[in-house]
Amino acid sequence: MTAMRATVEPAQPATPRSSTATRAIAPVRTPAQGDTVRRADLYARRRKPLGDPAPLACTVAKAALETVLGASTIESLVRWLSPEVRESLAQQHSLARRAGRISSPPVAIKRARVCRVSARAAEVSIVAYCDGRARAIAMRLEDAAGRWLVTTIEVG
Repeated sequence: MTAMRATVEPAQPATPRSSTATRAIAPVRTPAQGDTVRRADLYARRRKPLGDPAPLACTVAKAALETVLGASTIESLVRWLSPEVRESLAQQHSLARRAGRISSPPVAIKRARVCRVSARAAEVSIVAYCDGRARAIAMRLEDAAGRWLVTTIEVG
């Protein structure tokens, strides 16, 4: 029998890390004399800017028009509506139901124009077709905890 001998190679010397791998810690800025630091500033989370509000606006506009015409309820939209808008649409839905409107023809969104009035607010005008008529819908969306919230809506 022949004995097998294991050979051990010397370890490779460590390669120095690139300068991008070592991160410098940002210096902590202390407030100057007389400056006040708010707790909200210290613990505020940096959020990504909100995306395009047009898809949400079109969805809300279609559902709002169906609600005003008496076809559907606003239960699926509660997350994106402010309480005032919710109450207004619920009242219009109730009036449509009392008038005998139970169903409505399909609603088609034809055009949506978005105007960003600030980094945290947008106004949207929408043209929708329903039963051969064009209807205008205007709404304002605002940033509420990192998501769009409809704060005002007008259905024409």
